[in-house]
Amino acid sequence: MKSTFPLFPDSASALSEHVDILYVIWVLISLFFTALIFGLIIFFMARYRRRHFEEVGADERAALWLEILWSAVPLLIMLVMCGWGMRVFFELYRPPADAVEYTAIGKQWMWKVQHPDGQREINALHVPVGQSIRMRLASEDVIHSFYIPAFRVKQDAVPGRYTSLWFRAEKPGTYHLFCAEYCGTEHSRMIGSVIVMEQRDYENWLSGGTAGKSMVASGADLFTARACVTCHRATP
Repeated sequence: MKSTFPLFPDSASALSEHVDILYVIWVLISLFFTALIFGLIIFFMARYRRRHFEEVGADERAALWLEILWSAVPLLIMLVMCGWGMRVFFELYRPPADAVEYTAIGKQWMWKVQHPDGQREINALHVPVGQSIRMRLASEDVIHSFYIPAFRVKQDAVPGRYTSLWFRAEKPGTYHLFCAEYCGTEHSRMIGSVIVMEQRDYENWLSGGTAGKSMVASGADLFTARACVTCHRATP
């Protein structure tokens, strides 16, 4: 029977496994050194405890090689983990050249999503399996955070600027979409779904959806309607 309280969310993107391995290794290293230090403290407390009230311990001097060892080993481990973490970080924040751009706008309290060819949806994101997706994020009011646990991606949507993240879904299915930044009284209800579909199913869904103008075309219309062209059109 499937657990109702899983330790990890689903792993459904190209990089989610990399993030999980890094996390698990860090936890194991932390537990190992925690147990080692705790055990040594208990051992030394028992082994070198004061047996008489007047007893005074003799000065101890550790060997030079031991001083170097317990400084060099943690340093080496930290450098390796830092390099590994940086590699995963750059993979997470550098979308591949073939990534298709989608747009998500955060608003109290919903996500407004637009596909490259103009389809729009609220609190839902349909994507094809195996396609690299670059999400361009913004906010209409306060800071939100676009978070898909199954893909191990999270990025703030900030008013007045664009941010981005990317993912490539590897397993068809429906996955949670959350706002991970407290944004007001209805923050807990700012949830949605990412629906990963086979390419043919995704194309069928697109053909039955309501298409609108792309972000670029809508921006061009607004630019003209507000008479921005009178001052800001580029001169040849």
